[in-house]
Amino acid sequence: MTDDVCDFCKGAGSSSTNVCVYCNGTGEWNQAAQSYVKNHICQCIVLDRKFCPVCNKPCHHDTSLNPKQTIDSGHGGMSVPEIPM
Repeated sequence: MTDDVCDFCKGAGSSSTNVCVYCNGTGEWNQAAQSYVKNHICQCIVLDRKFCPVCNKPCHHDTSLNPKQTIDSGHGGMSVPEIPM
């Protein structure tokens, strides 16, 4: 990564459809973006639970979520709804 582009948006000024919040769309380097990318929490939950969208590296959870858990299906942690008797 070069020193003159934003570490978060890689100099594009936006990530997907949103203007980059760190460089305000300029694509210029700033310390806030560099610090965030260097010390961010894995965000794989917002995509496929395999790759972090911030750094594009394989999931790097270092929390109690490792091994990764699937998102609750709405049945209180059970895979199928409980049938009352």
